[in-house]
Amino acid sequence: MSFIINPYRFSVGFEVTHVVDTGLQTVTAANPITASSVNLGSFGGTKHVILAVYCNAEPGPITGVTVAGETGTIIIEEGSGTAKQTQSAIVIRELTGVTSGDIVITVGSGYNPSKYAISVYQMTGGSSTPTDTWGPDFSTSPTGTINIAEGGFCISQAAALTSSTFSWSGLTERFDATANPAISVAADFDMSAETGRTITATPSGSPSQRVGIGASFEEA
Repeated sequence: MSFIINPYRFSVGFEVTHVVDTGLQTVTAANPITASSVNLGSFGGTKHVILAVYCNAEPGPITGVTVAGETGTIIIEEGSGTAKQTQSAIVIRELTGVTSGDIVITVGSGYNPSKYAISVYQMTGGSSTPTDTWGPDFSTSPTGTINIAEGGFCISQAAALTSSTFSWSGLTERFDATANPAISVAADFDMSAETGRTITATPSGSPSQRVGIGASFEEA
């Protein structure tokens, strides 16, 4: 007697993994713009994909992000500084049986973006509703406080013009574009419970048009 096992039938524990960073990419200016065949994580069951998304669009905002053809939920989005010359967003989407696909970014202004950077994280057994968010903060070194659940995950993104890199406190840097504008993502996993954790992203040089945002997540 043989048995066929449905790999999507069984629940999995809470886990978040850093899948890939696209790096800062330059494409033909368009709205929307597409990152093709992006690695969305190796787990083939039901999961959430969490994205930190950057694009150059003045004044924005990012109004839509699709992941493998499915509409993502924008948890938090903001343009940099007063002119909103660059856009940052944290996005989540539940997927089943998908390990790669296109990510399409749409902005609301008449500006056609030509640059993007996307950091991809895979979450299993987690809630699609964030535990907390911080930002947007536009100070010289964008700073915020955020609540963390026991065993939780936190991700933050920062951008600044006339700067080339960031240093972080409160989270571990996972990606830095080392370019002007500066774009950086920090994240930590399996964190201890904490109320009001302080996160700061400090840009190099004489930064202008700054922004920082973040979100935390926990087990479902």
